[in-house]
Amino acid sequence: MLTHSQADRVRNPHIARDEYRLLTTLADAGLPVPQALYLSERHRPPFLITGFVEGTTDISAARERDFPKTLAGVLRRIHALDLCRFDLSYLPKLNDRIAMDSSPPAPAQRRILAAMWRALPGLKFNAPALLHGDFWPGNLLWQGGELAAIIDWEDAMLSDPLADLGKSRLEILWACGVEAMEVYTAHYLSLNQGLDASALPFWDLWGASRLAHYASFALDAQAAARMSGQYRAFVEDAIRRLDRIQK
Repeated sequence: MLTHSQADRVRNPHIARDEYRLLTTLADAGLPVPQALYLSERHRPPFLITGFVEGTTDISAARERDFPKTLAGVLRRIHALDLCRFDLSYLPKLNDRIAMDSSPPAPAQRRILAAMWRALPGLKFNAPALLHGDFWPGNLLWQGGELAAIIDWEDAMLSDPLADLGKSRLEILWACGVEAMEVYTAHYLSLNQGLDASALPFWDLWGASRLAHYASFALDAQAAARMSGQYRAFVEDAIRRLDRIQK
């Protein structure tokens, strides 16, 4: 049974219904997702029930099988969904979601947001695609080294596919290291040669602005320190690359 937080329900009062509809569509499109079985909108809060998928989020076996390239291929499958064939117009648009977030930024985010606003007028964005919204190794289930399911679709939206790529780059940096992140990025872009990747630093920063507090979830102080250092380096690199675009 899946329910959603109060914040998610405020952002989208129909989030349970939308996730149920989306899972049904994705299954019809051949993507590996949990089967949508039941939706209750009368219950408070609304909920949906999905089928059980046997698998693990342990990436050790998958990493041995060229894991970063496998991840890039999975993300491409999501973004390749034909929006003309499958109606996903009920999903939030990223621009609308950004506009709804009126909370003042934390001090650590102000420099990130300032860099994004400086660069925004000169950036080129790609046509919208289906975004998972929270694509990272923890939302993939594996069985016998093969992908069993992509889970947790409550953040799905429509926007430039580089938004998913940018946010997931930081997640993969934390999970697998900088080399894996670069292999993942290069392989994804090689599979999507029609994309204009010039705005990727902008989307790197957009993802980083959403993940500023995640290092605090680390299992121990050493891991938290490592993640914090990787976060700072990721942000500084993205700001440098974004500032170069304006020159």
